[in-house]
Amino acid sequence: MLQKVFEDRIGRKVTTEEYVEANAVYMMAGELDKDEFCREWLKIGSSKLVQCLFEKAHSLDQDLQEQKLMVNECQEMISDAADAMLEIGDTISPTKVREELEKKAVWLVGHKEVVKRKAAHEYVFSRKDLEYITNNL
Repeated sequence: MLQKVFEDRIGRKVTTEEYVEANAVYMMAGELDKDEFCREWLKIGSSKLVQCLFEKAHSLDQDLQEQKLMVNECQEMISDAADAMLEIGDTISPTKVREELEKKAVWLVGHKEVVKRKAAHEYVFSRKDLEYITNNL
């Protein structure tokens, strides 16, 4: 909620710090509507307990954002690895090594994604790819 909306609902001006804290708690409060939240904030917003819970929740949220970034980076590395496997596999004639590279690429990103990437790069489809296409179109 906007700072002006918050101030109107609680009937007073607040510092930027208090607004940021209140808004963060409001965003984490789930199904509480603005009016109900503001009534509760007036009762306990300045409580030491609420401040401690806010700090903990803020810290956990920052940790979560870092974890999401790491997951995204890992997904990009997995995608790059699958692309490299398909690229290498396309340069060698059908052998056990090529099959293993393609199997690992499928394990990393899924058969649908492997087929899409092979089509985009005009790589040769394997028998398994053709079966997959036939069964999923």
